Amino acid sequence: MRRAHIVTDSTADLPADVADQLDIAIVPLKVLFGEEALRDGVDLSNEQFYRRLVNERASTSQPSPAEFLEVYRALTAAGDSVISLHISARLSGTVQSATLARSMLADAPIDVIDTRLTSSALGLIVLAAAQAAAEGADHAAVLALCRRLVEKTHVYFMVDTLEYLQRGGRIGPAQAFLGSILSIKPVLCLKDGVVTPVEKVRGRAKALESLVRIVTEARGAHGSLRCGVVWGNDAVLRDQFLGLLSDALGEPPCVVCQAGAIIGSHVGPGVVGIAFHSAAAAEP
Repeated sequence: MRRAHIVTDSTADLPADVADQLDIAIVPLKVLFGEEALRDGVDLSNEQFYRRLVNERASTSQPSPAEFLEVYRALTAAGDSVISLHISARLSGTVQSATLARSMLADAPIDVIDTRLTSSALGLIVLAAAQAAAEGADHAAVLALCRRLVEKTHVYFMVDTLEYLQRGGRIGPAQAFLGSILSIKPVLCLKDGVVTPVEKVRGRAKALESLVRIVTEARGAHGSLRCGVVWGNDAVLRDQFLGLLSDALGEPPCVVCQAGAIIGSHVGPGVVGIAFHSAAAAEP
């Protein structure tokens, strides 16, 4: 039977060991420090990135169609298929590059999906797809699962400052939160692929409580959840959030990932967030 391969990009922020175990192909975006272009997670570790971010301004760029083409050719050479899941097209040109590469292999069974999400939310969908494929689900079944989860997956996050989102041009409707005093922390979400404001709260502790309340209410409405946590470069904040989540949900998240150079460039080091969808929606 033809095998369905799962491809994603580095903004999924999946731990390397998890991606390796499930044979997930990751095409890296690039982070730019001036004229220096470095592949996210390949030429630059998260530790190196956050160390440089203290004193240097970072920008990002999408993979080229040629980079996707190389991956697609290798995976479909033996007649297998590909499902390629990517960061919101409203945040990056990555989907466009993947789609162009797909058009160069007209006869190959490749589907490119704009998840309208990124980071841990994208990672949750990728994990569900890869697990289904590993258990023997065919291309059509995995594709249907992915399309269902794109509609059912949500992500909410807190940032210390909107400076990074504004600098990178990804602030979207959250522009309305600019000018808040320093003690006010914005809680944001991705809605229709763009950063959207949810609420303003005073201080980190209240922001974390807000995130926990959102996911707890979702569990009350939908039952058991699959969750993914993302954090930037503040391990104390991460552990505080994980402790609150554990107390509220009684179980650990499916995956905890550190925001890599691409996501970190746009949200900054003081980010923490939660992505989730119902466990029932993730069943093939």
